[in-house]
Amino acid sequence: MWTGEGQIFQPELTSNAFLARVTSNTVILKQPYCVFNQSCPGCEIWLVAGLCSANGNFDALVNSSTTNILGLSPYPTAFNPSSQNFFLTRVGLLSDFPCNQYANDRYFVVGANGICSTTNCNGVLPDGSTVCFKYLLINANGTLVNTSDWSGNITLTKLLPLHSIYDGLSARSGAMVVITTILCVAAALLLLLFLIMLCVKCCTKKDGKQISVMNSIRIPRYDTHNLKERVQPYENPAYQSDLKNYSTSSTLPKDGARKL
Repeated sequence: MWTGEGQIFQPELTSNAFLARVTSNTVILKQPYCVFNQSCPGCEIWLVAGLCSANGNFDALVNSSTTNILGLSPYPTAFNPSSQNFFLTRVGLLSDFPCNQYANDRYFVVGANGICSTTNCNGVLPDGSTVCFKYLLINANGTLVNTSDWSGNITLTKLLPLHSIYDGLSARSGAMVVITTILCVAAALLLLLFLIMLCVKCCTKKDGKQISVMNSIRIPRYDTHNLKERVQPYENPAYQSDLKNYSTSSTLPKDGARKL
């Protein structure tokens, strides 16, 4: 690790115990606290991210006194065939990362913007590649002031083809098997309970017919009382349709009952 003036370490993976410190296309680095221990008002820290095989390309371009260093390799085309295979993205102001406030647990996610389209966006890295990183100190005029060393090689996770993933029973953990069994038994019990409730509901119906409140009124006939001299009897259709079930002698009104 080079310890020249104004520089004390290279980019490193975060020390946090993240399961996704390195994925197929992203990397989580420590934030650059005290990477550049020098006074530079208005300066910003930038990160070079790319394939390790492109380290020499970047160093050669920087040594050739290129003025627009931030536009050397725009992200959208950075990893295309015959491209530079690196890109630059902004990390923050130098004043945001002083040595007297060193925080080892803070981190910077390379690739946080996904597949983005601006020149210096924080895009994802090529899947399963071997990548390297380097910090740059750039002043307000866009001029390179200082650089860190390159990080060590970091190999991204390689994605397996879908057809090569075995998902049989032997590939499943014991906890997964237990949880699946419990869920299946619970679903079977719920289905059985539903069937029992359905059977009880059907069996409690009387001859499968609803009880009609209107048909329960068994008045065969009665007279309407009004001011007219002639009284018209009213026949109850519900009674007439079910007359065979009742005794006429017991239900028909007596002659005396029809007169007021």
